[in-house]
Amino acid sequence: MTATPAPNREAQLDAVLQAALYLLGARQDQMLTIEEWTDLARAVAACQERKTADYLTEHDLEDIAERYALEWDEAVDGPLPTLDE
Repeated sequence: MTATPAPNREAQLDAVLQAALYLLGARQDQMLTIEEWTDLARAVAACQERKTADYLTEHDLEDIAERYALEWDEAVDGPLPTLDE
């Protein structure tokens, strides 16, 4: 008998799959946006019980803090760098 993943685990795996499919589709179209990387990082972080920021580059985090209006929850996603102006 095969064990069925717990509902939370199943939701996490579905999030990873959806993010991976989205990223692969974007790659086929040769488009890789910060939103796509962030979605993938969030899905993987949720499965690994880590923060989204753990899977993005420092440059990505600076771009998010400076230019992009992404929803960002520091409790879930981790801190963004503070930018000196």
